[in-house]
Amino acid sequence: MNMKKSLLAACAALALFSHAGSAKEVKIGMAIDDLRLERWQKDRDIFVKQAESLGAKVFVQSANGNEETQMSQIENMINRGVDVLVIIPYNGQVLSNVVAEAKREGIKVLAYDRMINNADIDFYISFDNEKVGELQAESIVKQVPKGNYFLMGGSPVDNNARLFRAGQMKVLKPYIDNGSIKVVGDQWVDAWLPENALKIMENALTANSNHIDAVVASNDATAGGAIQALSAQGLSGKVAISGQDADLAAIKRIMNGTQTMTVYKPITELATEAAKIAVELGDDKQPASNSKLNNGLKDVPSRLLNPIPVNKDNIESTVVKDGFHKQSEL
Repeated sequence: MNMKKSLLAACAALALFSHAGSAKEVKIGMAIDDLRLERWQKDRDIFVKQAESLGAKVFVQSANGNEETQMSQIENMINRGVDVLVIIPYNGQVLSNVVAEAKREGIKVLAYDRMINNADIDFYISFDNEKVGELQAESIVKQVPKGNYFLMGGSPVDNNARLFRAGQMKVLKPYIDNGSIKVVGDQWVDAWLPENALKIMENALTANSNHIDAVVASNDATAGGAIQALSAQGLSGKVAISGQDADLAAIKRIMNGTQTMTVYKPITELATEAAKIAVELGDDKQPASNSKLNNGLKDVPSRLLNPIPVNKDNIESTVVKDGFHKQSEL
């Protein structure tokens, strides 16, 4: 009798124990668009550290901005038998087949910072990207309530670029409708590259005989390219221009007065939350969401974080305070 009792107790203790901790080491495959960008290196470092502290193992691969490479890297991770795929897509439109493959193998999929369209993903984490666009346009309108505006969108294959534009237009439309703002050009920048933005801005200035008062640029890389073109015409610092990502170079430009603002997205919060979500998915738990976004196939449970506008007045209390940039670097 006693023997049986102690066996039962042992079984109960075991059952309790296996539920308390993670029953298995969660294996995470992290497929990153392009580790050549400073931005994604930060995400990777914070994500990996947090995931490992939760007992998970992370394999990281970078596609260096190539969609075929990214697809084969994801297939490679599926073959390695990961429990969860965390994907920062280069092109969110082309991954539905590899995601379907992952799902057939019982692998959970988290879209990180960029939506994966028309695919059966489990969760999405990002910032409120429409809000990013609103913050960009609001800052510029405050400085330049009327005049000639040039709109510089991001990469045409990045779903976020569309969301930034939707947010920008929400703010700009009333001004465009009443005639105080005139949009004199609108271009999307392939791969978000500064050299592409530079050419676009040069052409825009030529086409408008330099009469451009404001540029709504969707991120800091494109703003940097545009500012180079403005500089060549003696216009830098005279044309209001937005950005996003709080890149070190952009913060310096804001301090020098050649860029008006940037949108800072607390990467530490994003990467830390994403790692927790990935481990929960690997443990078959449903992570808490605060939103649902439709990706063309389904309403994806999502967690959206708040972006923060940064101008020369609040650099100290945002990016420096968070340790995103060191005071000494500025």
